Amino acid sequence: MSFSINTNVGALTANFNSSSASSAMDRGLSALSNGSALNSTSFNAAGLAIANEMSAQVQGMGQGIMNSNDSIGMIQIADGAMQGMNENLERIRTLTLQASNGTMSSGDREIIQKEIDSLLESNNDIAKTTSYNGINLLDGTGGSNSDGVFTTQSGADTGNNISFKIDDVTMDSLLSSVDVTTQAGRDAALGDIDSAMQVISEVSSELGASQNAHMSSIRNTSVGRINVASAESQIRDIDFAKESMNFSQQNIMSQIGSFAQSQANASQANVLNLFQS
Repeated sequence: MSFSINTNVGALTANFNSSSASSAMDRGLSALSNGSALNSTSFNAAGLAIANEMSAQVQGMGQGIMNSNDSIGMIQIADGAMQGMNENLERIRTLTLQASNGTMSSGDREIIQKEIDSLLESNNDIAKTTSYNGINLLDGTGGSNSDGVFTTQSGADTGNNISFKIDDVTMDSLLSSVDVTTQAGRDAALGDIDSAMQVISEVSSELGASQNAHMSSIRNTSVGRINVASAESQIRDIDFAKESMNFSQQNIMSQIGSFAQSQANASQANVLNLFQS
């Protein structure tokens, strides 16, 4: 019968178990310190990849919401300016009707004409100078392609966008002049004024519909963002109660392993002492 004391199997086993428990403790302590269950790809490679993708989605949705809010601000500026233009056109139409009355003298019509010319010039200035972030809004040159078409990236992915157009509403294109000093001019003016007001009304309706579309997009994107963030949290965030329990368990196992290892080494030493006696 042979007897060997060269290899202390008990001590090696105890050391292995103690090291495993210590590694688990380090991992648990790291997770508890930063609240993440995905501190490293070695913890959960697939989960980390999915969580990172969701994080990018959440950030993209947030930027989409900001973009939509910026576009709403731009639309409101354009719409406010066009309301002022429409009020001027309403005044021009009233003045034209006034000038059409047979009780007006030629001198009266000259005075009315000066006010109309001033209002037309004011409208032209509004249309040519109304801008947002240096971009002209009402002269038909806005948008990425300078064609009046504005596109909002309203979501996190390609194709999540809203497009709307602001046509040229300068007086040069809608109503270059109004002449109330002659009967023929007065007769033609009313139809031209009504056509200009109709164009402005149509553009305003387009802006109103676009603003509603942006607001709806913000609501939908906000809900989606919350849902994606919640799903990411389920993957990335740790369960503190569970992780704390695991940490305590591994701490106990580590202490037991250290004790078992010391006992195994002590037994080995006792055997050696017997042979030395």
